[in-house]
Amino acid sequence: MRVHLFGLIAERAGTNLLDVEATTVDELRRVLTGRIEGLDRLSYAIAVDRRLVKADMPLTGEEEVALLPPFAGG
Repeated sequence: MRVHLFGLIAERAGTNLLDVEATTVDELRRVLTGRIEGLDRLSYAIAVDRRLVKADMPLTGEEEVALLPPFAGG
């Protein structure tokens, strides 16, 4: 699946897109932590099909997935 990266996460990864294989959100987190240095020390959210995901769920590989750093604004 293609994972969109934003902000500091994209900077750390050196790209704004990664192709990753994972069958669950928890597996996705583990794979990305292994591929993006320091990700385990960053605060971020995972969005699947434009909805924030807080718990594990199955993934088919067809979803739109994004890693979102904290946003500030007003």
